[in-house]
Amino acid sequence: MTDTRTPATVSHPDRRAARSRSAWLSAELRTAALPAIVLAGAVAVIVSARAALLHTEAYARGTTGADASLASLHTVTGALNSAVSHHASLLGLFFVASLAAVVVAGALEGGVWALLRLHENRVWLLVARKLGVVTALAAGSVLVTAATLWIVMRICRASRPLAAPPSSEAPAGVLVEASGPGWHEVGSTAAAALLVVAVFAASSALAAAVTRAVIPAAVLGAAPLTVTLPLVTTDLRSWTPHYWLARWMEFPDGGQWQLYWWSSAPSGDGTTLAACVLVVLGAVAVVAARHVLRAERSLSPRT
Repeated sequence: MTDTRTPATVSHPDRRAARSRSAWLSAELRTAALPAIVLAGAVAVIVSARAALLHTEAYARGTTGADASLASLHTVTGALNSAVSHHASLLGLFFVASLAAVVVAGALEGGVWALLRLHENRVWLLVARKLGVVTALAAGSVLVTAATLWIVMRICRASRPLAAPPSSEAPAGVLVEASGPGWHEVGSTAAAALLVVAVFAASSALAAAVTRAVIPAAVLGAAPLTVTLPLVTTDLRSWTPHYWLARWMEFPDGGQWQLYWWSSAPSGDGTTLAACVLVVLGAVAVVAARHVLRAERSLSPRT
């Protein structure tokens, strides 16, 4: 017996796959949207408030050499470059760890992960999708932070413009002008930060796979790098991820804590080696997370 249906009525496998991918993406975004909005808003407020405070302090004492980068935050590229750098340091770690806890550990805690395994048995693909969602939402947070920072610093500049102190080469009272970085520099910083965010996401996914609960996953994802920050000031610094991260991002030697809540970037070259170290750390975390999640087969929620 021949099939009398027209080609338009025959379901195409590619169309079914496309609908499945679209439904998956929609479900992932619905789950992570509200936490991502809250976290992005918190990061934007913290970064902008800190910059406004530094601007106020600089206005009170007269500008110094360190205030040139501060003065550039009123430009679009300056604000965007600063927002990218913040997401590749401590605030970005908190954002990614918290969001990965919701996306990965939330699925495990609610018993959703096993249901996903019924439709997709490739664990590496499920992990990659969730890491992709976290990374994409981190990029959205960068844009929110940059826009907020730019608006706040424009207001600060209009109300309290920075002026050169009498001891500088410029005459007293001359406003400090800073053109901000070029788009090429912003692009380079964003590309470097993408690797850092990926490493944060991989380590946070491993923490979520191990704990299988949202709050413990968020704590475990951020705590190790947070509590070991002081080690960067000791002889053990070359054995810490903080050292290699700061070297890769080429944070300035001085004022790292003031600018990005990070510490002790080494001077000199070595970004290639730093990139290799970060790639290895991220790959190890992804492989370990995949191994743990592959063993997760329970169809019942966590009790």
